[in-house]
Amino acid sequence: MIERIRRAEYMIKFLNADEIKDDLQMLEMAIEETWRYMREIGVTDICKRCAEEMGSCCKEWVEDEVDDVMILMNMLMGVKIPERRYKEGFCYFLSDRGCTLKVRPVICVNFLCKKITEKIGFEREKKLQEIAGRELELGFIVREKILKMLSFCFSGQNFSKSYRLTSHSPSRISST
Repeated sequence: MIERIRRAEYMIKFLNADEIKDDLQMLEMAIEETWRYMREIGVTDICKRCAEEMGSCCKEWVEDEVDDVMILMNMLMGVKIPERRYKEGFCYFLSDRGCTLKVRPVICVNFLCKKITEKIGFEREKKLQEIAGRELELGFIVREKILKMLSFCFSGQNFSKSYRLTSHSPSRISST
C-alpha cells in the first residue's frame, strides 16, 4: 500500500487540479449525498453496531481495490492518507471512525449486507443504489480526466493495476 501512496504523491505534482476543480466539487457533493441518505435510513448505525460487536466487514483484501489513482483523487479532495494500518487484518484505510477515504471502491459504495437490506427494505435499498450510482459515475468521470492528464506525462508507464490507458483507446472500442 505504501508504494501506491508514494506513487500518488508523485503523480499529484503533475496535475493541474484547477482543471478538474468543478468535477471534484460535484463528486464531493454526490459523496455527501450518499452518506446523508445512508445516515437517514440507518445504514451507518447498523454498520457501527456490527463493527463494535463483530468487527468490521472492511477486511484487508478490500484495500486491493484502492489503487494509486484513487488515492490521488482522495488527496485532491483533502483526505489525509493514513501513514500506517489502524488494525491488523482490516483495510488500510479503516480508522476508529470508519473509512478515511472519500472516494471509495465500488464494493465499498455498493455493498449492503443482509442485516442492512432486511432492515431498510427494498425501496430504500433501491433509492440508495440510485444515489450511490451518481457518486460512482462522477468518480469514474473524474478518474478518466485524471488519467487523461497523466497520460501526457507518463505515456507508456503503468502506475497501477487500473492505469490502462490503452484499453480506452478508440481503436479498441467496438462500434457495435
